[in-house]
Amino acid sequence: MGGSHLVIGSGWHPTLFHAEVESLTNAQIITHRDRIVEINKIENLEKSATVNQVLASWHKGEILDYEEKFEQWLDSVSHDPKRSIAVKCTRHGEKTPTVRKVDIATKMGAFLSSRDFKIDLTSPEQVIEVIIEGELIFWGLPHFDFPPRTGWKDRVATARPFFKPVSLDPRQARLMFNLCAAKALLLDPMCGTGGILVEASLCDIQAIGVDLDPEMVAGTKKNIEWCNGQAEVICGDATRLADLGITGIDSVCFDPPYGRNAWLSDKGVNFFSKVLNSINEVCNVDATLCCMLPASADGSSVIDGEYHVMEELFLKEGWRIEQYWFIPVHSSLGRLLVRAKRLDAE
Repeated sequence: MGGSHLVIGSGWHPTLFHAEVESLTNAQIITHRDRIVEINKIENLEKSATVNQVLASWHKGEILDYEEKFEQWLDSVSHDPKRSIAVKCTRHGEKTPTVRKVDIATKMGAFLSSRDFKIDLTSPEQVIEVIIEGELIFWGLPHFDFPPRTGWKDRVATARPFFKPVSLDPRQARLMFNLCAAKALLLDPMCGTGGILVEASLCDIQAIGVDLDPEMVAGTKKNIEWCNGQAEVICGDATRLADLGITGIDSVCFDPPYGRNAWLSDKGVNFFSKVLNSINEVCNVDATLCCMLPASADGSSVIDGEYHVMEELFLKEGWRIEQYWFIPVHSSLGRLLVRAKRLDAE
């Protein structure tokens, strides 16, 4: 509608999808459905971890009364009659017994045929994407499709030359620095196998990784080389980053020890507090931080404590939490993705 675009999410964690789109585009979204949002800017969305598709020249209607709007839309769309076309229909959510995808695709195809469009259901040169959700139906022309699903599968932790069971999923790694709107210099102070650095490198973001374990440092370098990327990887202590000569950091993304057992004693919490303080020392004034923290399976507690304890811990070390999102993992563990800003930026 108008000059806006319709952005379709993958369906995984809608609130993170909304947050990522707004962070990447620096624009406000209009939410039509959990997986469907409208936005006027699409810059940087090709880097998204949660977006499946962007539609241009789109429209919407009621599922039981869309035909007239679709015909009017067809008359307004610019199309080369020499290019073949087809209708692709997708449903979000539960099936509606009275409305079948195949019936809608057939009816729309009939409208196309009546206007002498060249129909090709096997290898069309252009596709009209149709999405059914609840009582609404959306349709439009793809602006671009991304990310390539095979790309994510090709970069899962087990596909890299250096792998450990605690390695971060590539989509979650990319999501973290997208929520930071990372553009300049990114730091992962506990880089492990380098999942965040790999994704940052593929997005042409200059990145620095630090890890205390020489094996992890060597393995991360192998993974960076494997993806034909570039990143600086340093063997060092995350609680003493300034001693490593690191400075001028704009974005920080990291995934500290995964299991809750690492946080059961004061030792684990004190270590994390020192890391936050150390990060603060090497960051620019307006830096943004994203990190993963262990949470209870139902999201009721984080780092084995109340949420206000976590917020106070961040404040003590110079960071104010802007937002956090609960991510279920399995029956006994959840994770919390936290985004924070330096207090000096306020």
